[in-house]
Amino acid sequence: MQGKPILCIDFDGVIHDYREGWKDGSIYGEVTPGFFVWAAIAAQRFKLVIYSSRSKDAEQIEAMREWLRVQWDAAGRPSWICSNDMLSDFEFSSAKPPAFLTIDDRCVRFDGDWFADNLQVEALANYKTWSQG
Repeated sequence: MQGKPILCIDFDGVIHDYREGWKDGSIYGEVTPGFFVWAAIAAQRFKLVIYSSRSKDAEQIEAMREWLRVQWDAAGRPSWICSNDMLSDFEFSSAKPPAFLTIDDRCVRFDGDWFADNLQVEALANYKTWSQG
């Protein structure tokens, strides 16, 4: 039997609200609203792999893992989401995984046309994430 397809999930701006930007690289923000509920549902069908620009550094992977644990604890580990330790549903990767899909706040979908409106140089230069408005 083949395993679950991988959902590659970016960290900053997706799981971590990242409202204040990179700063000194510390993880200071809060979990984005609804993430734990969504993740509990998604984990039933997908393998959840967190991959970030931080992932090249083992200390940063541990910092992401610890931050997520603190956020989960602060949420009270709600039993209505799941009965076990939800954090075991997440894998952290130091390399981009062979994902079925990637969820990222800084990406543009490529549909086979390099001259599509969303790939024009000015459109790319003016790109804004959800948190930038």
